[in-house]
Amino acid sequence: MPELPTTRTPSPSATVMRALTDIETAKQDAEPAVAEFLGLVAELIVQHGDPDAVFGRVIDALAREEIRALGSAHGLTLHTTRAVDQPTELHVIWTATGGLAIVPRALSPRVVLKQLRAAIAELEEEEQLAASFQASVASGYVEAVEDWAARIADKAGS
Repeated sequence: MPELPTTRTPSPSATVMRALTDIETAKQDAEPAVAEFLGLVAELIVQHGDPDAVFGRVIDALAREEIRALGSAHGLTLHTTRAVDQPTELHVIWTATGGLAIVPRALSPRVVLKQLRAAIAELEEEEQLAASFQASVASGYVEAVEDWAARIADKAGS
């Protein structure tokens, strides 16, 4: 009777073992749902043998979820462009009730998330400046926008 071929599972690399040890350490202080998630990540690392690739995919998945959440929170419609000539960065067109974010297909979710956060921060800064100018006018200052901007810049510098 012929012998069945034996398959030997290779020993995990030092990199895999370090990642698994770090995950086990993190699981000790984690909430149950987070510990379960980390366990799933550990399984993927064992399956694929490449912690960096697994972590990269997990981080991208988390970034995609954060992009969706930020978009929803700010009333944005997210559109992945299919244009032949892809833009190199995210473009946001704001409206009074939200807006449209045009997402280049070639950008990684981490880059898109960073650019979306920057666009939201810029909008929030503009909204604060507009409110400050309106408050200035309401309190009796009558000045050109340029003069107001210079006065606000002087206050910020001192």
